[in-house]
Amino acid sequence: MLGAIVHDPVGLNEFGKKHAQVYLDAPGLCPRCLERYIDGREGGAKTPLVEEAVDGVKTGKWICPDGGRSYAQQVFEGGQGLRGWSTIFPP
Repeated sequence: MLGAIVHDPVGLNEFGKKHAQVYLDAPGLCPRCLERYIDGREGGAKTPLVEEAVDGVKTGKWICPDGGRSYAQQVFEGGQGLRGWSTIFPP
């Protein structure tokens, strides 16, 4: 059971997102969505990748429209870190 993948059982993904973002070099189907689709798990689909654009400029990377920030990016965004944890676990 150590290798089992669980689809966000406690709601840690951003609202409306199914998994952490994957950056690929070529167009195609999202591997994470496709894996869930093949296994018959929640959130599975044949989702085509879209080319990422930052400020209207394409980056050359292909991303899944259902992908969001990773858990680490959500927690440490803006250099805030785990500021609230310092009251529970003092340095």
